[in-house]
Amino acid sequence: MEANEAYDTSRCKAFVWDLSSTELPEDVEPESVDIMLMIFVFSALHPDQWSQAVENAYRVLKPGGILLFRDYGRNDLTQLRFKKSRLLDSNLYIRGDGTRVYFFTNEELGKIFGKKFIVEQNAIDRRLLVNRKRELKMYRVWLQAKFRKPIIAADHDQISA
Repeated sequence: MEANEAYDTSRCKAFVWDLSSTELPEDVEPESVDIMLMIFVFSALHPDQWSQAVENAYRVLKPGGILLFRDYGRNDLTQLRFKKSRLLDSNLYIRGDGTRVYFFTNEELGKIFGKKFIVEQNAIDRRLLVNRKRELKMYRVWLQAKFRKPIIAADHDQISA
């Protein structure tokens, strides 16, 4: 991303961060981020880490800031291919490389993020992908959401952005 000629460090900063950490990334101040992308990240966290991850996203986003989310949905082909021996907990699996993957419903996402954020979009993206050469049909299920950090007025009443 940073190698792209359009990447402008005065407008954007890409970085890797353990979202479940209690520490903010170096050089990132609280309430300093306008837009946060969380693409196939949340599913790798253990459910015990979700609340810290949501809190961290809330901490770094400016009031009115947006969190764009995309991750695995329940009954995605990836989930259906897992063997029962890979199941750690309900809808939580372990991959061969030791990483975890969770498969969400949009209702779960609404509950998880709705505690802190305004849920502006929370959709299921179902796609049929066809490999014509191998004559395979692959049914994919992803969740795509847009969450906004509320703007808090001086009297602490929550108002939407």
